[in-house]
Amino acid sequence: MNKKLVALAVSLAPFASFAANYSVDARIDAMGGAGTVASDYLAAGFHNPALVALEPTSSFGVLFPTLGVQYRDPDDMVDALDDFGAVYDRFQADPTSDANRTDAANALSNLQNKVAYLSGGIGGAIAIPTNSVSGNFFVKAYTEAVVLPEIASSDITAIETSTTTAPTLVSEARVLAFGLVDVGLALAGNVEFMGQRLAIGVTPKTQKLYTYHYQVTVEDFNVDDWDADSNRTEESGFNMDIGAAWQNGPMRLGFAAKNLISNEITTTTRWARQYTYELKPLLTVGGAYVTELFTMALDIDLNEQTRFAQAAGPEIKDNTQMIRFGTEFNAWGWAQARAGYMKDLEDTLDGTLTLGLGLSPFNTVHLDLAAQLIDSNSYGGSLQLAVTF
Repeated sequence: MNKKLVALAVSLAPFASFAANYSVDARIDAMGGAGTVASDYLAAGFHNPALVALEPTSSFGVLFPTLGVQYRDPDDMVDALDDFGAVYDRFQADPTSDANRTDAANALSNLQNKVAYLSGGIGGAIAIPTNSVSGNFFVKAYTEAVVLPEIASSDITAIETSTTTAPTLVSEARVLAFGLVDVGLALAGNVEFMGQRLAIGVTPKTQKLYTYHYQVTVEDFNVDDWDADSNRTEESGFNMDIGAAWQNGPMRLGFAAKNLISNEITTTTRWARQYTYELKPLLTVGGAYVTELFTMALDIDLNEQTRFAQAAGPEIKDNTQMIRFGTEFNAWGWAQARAGYMKDLEDTLDGTLTLGLGLSPFNTVHLDLAAQLIDSNSYGGSLQLAVTF
């Protein structure tokens, strides 16, 4: 078996945020993901289309690239896979050894009920704010994957009772991955309501959805096979986001509804077990206090997000409902320090501390970096570059 399952995690990581944002924005990633009213007009298509118009005197801008990756291994699965690979190789070489037999059985048992998640994305945008209707054209691609070893108790028993040869294992390695590509145009304008300025936005967009499902016994696993065409399904469709943002002095309040049209995509029929990925609307409210030197923001998801579902087999716990908090300190437009925190109300994900830095010389070139600190086995990062004219 060697360490093929570990190699899978490595191969997924470079292109594979698991908190249902379906986008990457290094500035807001560093602020705990709280972008419903704290994001700027360049990234408005990722968070709330109304924000394109909230600053109508802003300059034409280009955001490219923005990219990031997140890896979560709360059960220390990769180390357990690594351990099993080495131990089982020794057992196959000498299955008559009592020590090898015991070590192999324990190592396989240690893999039960473990899971790892990988996710990430890339994107870009062009924004044109005006005094009438402002626009933001954006493209973003997002991938998230779940790595699931499914260990048969009979394999553990077979190892424990073998005396002359290593048994043929039926335990499986399974990879489930979902990909989403959005191409959209966020349009927004300002209206006067009871003496207050209110920005209203809408984003029509086309979507391409992908799934990958790879299932094989652990001994036959090949890291090069998981993304074969025969493991993929894909669908195309139309969707829409809407949003609103109110500003009075430094105070902002807003609302965003993303992916208003529910969609589902089912994994390939190649394997006996099928899974359905559910892309459903996400409703979020946000508030922020924004000045030239300081920003503080809070977002709350109003509904739970689910992902992979299946009719049979072990349950995949991947539902989330997030609270996001973030701050930014701006050194007179030249440099920014950011921090934030994300909390999952469903307790699927551990709390995440976020940190980041921004550099914006002459307020023209903007480089943003973000890091996500979860635990010793889970972390993430993102970066982006923007130019305003």
